[in-house]
Parts: sequence; C-alpha cells; structure tokens
Amino acid sequence: MITSGRQLVGLAIVVLVWYLGLSYLPQVVGTCLFGSCDYTPREIIATFAIPLAFVAVPVVLEMLLYRKGLPRALSDIGVTRFSWIGIRLALAYVLPLACFFPVYSLVTGTPLALKPSWPWNVCQAVLTNGLAEETMMRGFVFRHLREGRAFWPAAALSTVYFAGYHLPLIVTEGVLVGVIGVLVAIPTGLLTAYIYERGANTIWGSALLHASYNALIFVFAFPAEAQPIVTSLYLVLGILVATAMLVWAYRGRYGRPAVQVVPQPSVGSA
Repeated sequence: MITSGRQLVGLAIVVLVWYLGLSYLPQVVGTCLFGSCDYTPREIIATFAIPLAFVAVPVVLEMLLYRKGLPRALSDIGVTRFSWIGIRLALAYVLPLACFFPVYSLVTGTPLALKPSWPWNVCQAVLTNGLAEETMMRGFVFRHLREGRAFWPAAALSTVYFAGYHLPLIVTEGVLVGVIGVLVAIPTGLLTAYIYERGANTIWGSALLHASYNALIFVFAFPAEAQPIVTSLYLVLGILVATAMLVWAYRGRYGRPAVQVVPQPSVGSA
C-alpha cells in the first residue's frame, strides 16, 4: 500500500525515469519505431527489445518490492489474465475514433492516405503505448494506489502521474504539443483506470484503447495544410468520448458508495 508522502514521491521519480528511458532510449540507440531506419538486424532487434525491456520493469518491481514469483507478479499486474469486459469497453471508445478520419475525408472531400511508415508507427503504439505504458501505469501504479482508496481518488491520483510525465514534452516538443499531451492524458488516464478495473484488473482492455488511440494518428495522412486541423479535431473527439464514458460510469455510481436511506419512523409510533 502506497500512502506516505515519501512513497508517493519515490513512485513519481521511478515513473518519470522509466518514462524518459522509454521515450528517448529508442531514439538514442536507433530503432525503427519512428519509421526511419536502415532496417539492419541491430535496429530491428532493438525495435522490439527496448520496449519489451520497459514492459519488464514493473514486473521486476512487483517481484522485488512485494516478494512475488514471476507467475504471481504477471497475474497480479494483469498480463496473464484476460477479461472481455475491458475489451468491450475499449472498443466502445475506439470505434468512433476509428471512423473519424475516413468520415472527415468523405464529408470535406479532403484526400486521405496512409503514411509510408505506418506499420512501424503502429508497432510503436502497440509496444510502447499499449504494452509498456499500461503495464506500468495501470498494472503497477494504479493498482497499488488503489489499495486502501476508493476508485475515483485512486484513478485521479494515478492520472496525476500519467499526465505529469507528459510535462517534459513542453521542453522537448514545444509548448503546444506538451500542453495538448497533458490535457489528453487526463480523461484517457481516468478512463483507462476504469477499464483496467472493470476488466478484472487486466491490462488488455486499457492497452487496446491506448494503443489504438495513438496508432490512428500514425496511420492516416492528410495534406500538410489540413493535417494540424484534422489531428486537433481527432484529439478533441478523444477527450469528448472519454469524458462521456466517465460521466456514464460516475452517474452509474461506479466506485461510489451507495446512498444510505435512513428509515423514518411511521406516523403514530412512539
């Protein structure tokens, strides 16, 4: 159980270092994750080995900090278990977004094409955003923050970590990209926590959502003058769909204590 301020700060440092390594080590070493490489054996091996190494980090932490064997650690994080509930909830989010780019092209008459490097970009989304980030952020961080806390406070606290490690993007990618990254991370962080828990604490529903949301941006290409507008509208749609699903969950009283009805004395009773 993570409760003290020291533990929370320590967790923040671990998450930040882990994320910086996941984000920038592939660029330093040289991989095909960003669609530009010479396809040498070393680059192809590194393309898969580096993200999978970062998938292993929360598993190793689970084993060392909580004294678990590998099968127990994988099961508790939610890697070796499966739930269709999480998959169905993720699809409810992904399907409207998957339709957006083709529908926009059809309605506006804007040409739509596939990016030349889209297979490697999708690989990046699956390995990095889907597997690595969800194993760490939902399977490890959210699950341990959930211990001793109600769902919504735990989801909000884990989202602070999730949105917080996007802040370096302001320095590395510019203010606009960094701020958008943080804003998008807030509703998606809350929603992936909800899907993780509703999916019996398995990562596959939240991984599907996270990987698909990022991958769709990498797949479709519009003319240069239209691309920023289309991408911005797509991100806004993602925020709106996530918010609608969260409101639906909250209004359905998920993670909220039931209202206790105080019995009223009947008329004429002593």
